[in-house]
Amino acid sequence: MDTHLAHPTFIPRRSMGRRVLDQALRSITQGVCVAGSDQVILSVNTAFTVITGYSETECVGRNCRFLQGPESDPKTIDQIREACIVGTSFSGEILNYRKDGTAFWNDLLISALKDTEDKPSFYIGIVRDVTEHRQLQEEMSSDQTVLHNILDTTLDGFWHANNEGRLLAVNDTYCRQSGYSQAELLSMRIADLEAQEDPIINRQHIEQIIREGRGQFESVHRRKDGTLWDVEISTTYHPDGEGQFLVFIRDITARKSAEKEVLQLAFYDPLTKVLNRRLFEDRLSQKLLQTQRNQQHGAILFIDLDHFKELNDTYGHQLGDVRLIDVAKRLKDGIREADTLARLGGDEFAIILGELGNDRANASLQAKKAAEKLCKSLSATACLKGVEHKTCQSDDSGKCRCSASIGVTLFSDNQLSPGQLLSQADAAMYQAKKAGGNRFQLYEANAQK
Repeated sequence: MDTHLAHPTFIPRRSMGRRVLDQALRSITQGVCVAGSDQVILSVNTAFTVITGYSETECVGRNCRFLQGPESDPKTIDQIREACIVGTSFSGEILNYRKDGTAFWNDLLISALKDTEDKPSFYIGIVRDVTEHRQLQEEMSSDQTVLHNILDTTLDGFWHANNEGRLLAVNDTYCRQSGYSQAELLSMRIADLEAQEDPIINRQHIEQIIREGRGQFESVHRRKDGTLWDVEISTTYHPDGEGQFLVFIRDITARKSAEKEVLQLAFYDPLTKVLNRRLFEDRLSQKLLQTQRNQQHGAILFIDLDHFKELNDTYGHQLGDVRLIDVAKRLKDGIREADTLARLGGDEFAIILGELGNDRANASLQAKKAAEKLCKSLSATACLKGVEHKTCQSDDSGKCRCSASIGVTLFSDNQLSPGQLLSQADAAMYQAKKAGGNRFQLYEANAQK
């Protein structure tokens, strides 16, 4: 994997809680390698260390090319390098080397996560040792009897198809995977099982396989009961007679789910499902660059719940979590789709308002209206598991109230860093809180002195 992976603002094990991510990574049976745009390894899971023989400490900080050796295919290495440069996914097999020098075939999947500029920022590498599978494939070509026995017991589905895409033979595994009987499948064509494959793309795959003699790609199949499942297709083309395809179909549903889970844990708050602080700061950096180019104003809203500690102390942290989820939903419903919402930690949230025009006075007015709208939304009565909470100041009713104080700061081409802008919004928020809460305050430099 030519993934030199790292990003100065992204350290997965620190951005969300080390214990949560460790547990998630340990639960994944495939090897997982997380890295950033400079292609230096940031994190690996236990399965990765078992497969490679290297400890986590020996992996972190190194480029994944250290697993390559004298017999690694240069063409495959170039394909990996190209995929990482342009930010496309790579899926294929490459010969790698363990710490003790032994070679193993690595079934490698690399997925790129791009920033708002459509440039690769982070990569997730999924590693699987398929040495035994490769050896089985080689042995099958020499003995037809062994071939059929193995095909009926392999974990991967198998097709033998002719040049027109009609299935000539299938193994028991694919019957179980698809829900069809062997007789039903032998009356079908490949196109009957493809669920989301565009006919043009399908034809391109076939032409490429015929031209190169083999091919590997991902697709989606539809079972007999109508459900969809993610598959990885590995095909070999033999021009004998009119031509025939030998196709292995791997169920990658779990792998796709694991990849999604890792990305979710890395960049999103696990409680409220909105962005976490790391990805928020990255989005803010991109927004600042965009603002400098188009001369548009933007704004940051820093939101802190008033009396939230009272809520936690009175009703417990579980109900406090319910309140945070409710707040995140109200904030998300109260902003535009193009705006960015994140939970910075605790009871603190932040919002990026972009594209507010090039007139500062009008931009300020829009930001104030947005903050006022959110204040009203958060101050509405919320019923959490049968307990009512009005987000305004306490009264004699005995009800716990946790309103919101919002700090607002504008930005354009002022060259301030994301940290400085957040500090300004934070300072304005404290001015709103000192004034009694349940209100917003626009940042003014003189007021902070």
